Amino acid sequence: MQETVRIKILGQEYKIRSRGREEYVQALSKYIDEKILDVQKTGSAVSTMELVALVMLNIADDVAKTKTEMEGLKEKVNTEVRHLIELIDKRTE
Repeated sequence: MQETVRIKILGQEYKIRSRGREEYVQALSKYIDEKILDVQKTGSAVSTMELVALVMLNIADDVAKTKTEMEGLKEKVNTEVRHLIELIDKRTE
């Protein structure tokens, strides 16, 4: 079920329809707002489109780093599980 959620980004209020919990959508909009402010502080964006492009690149970078980290953790867990299975197998032989 979709609900209307009010969010604020750079002081501008938006009404969006979302299936997510309001708190979650608010947290996402806060994250986006913080990213925009970070990019604005660098002064590297001249136009709104440049600002949007830089923010999207920053968010994509965050996602890529998180995916890489998660893949590494997944591999580490898989390795540990395999090791534990080997230990259990040795003790039950």
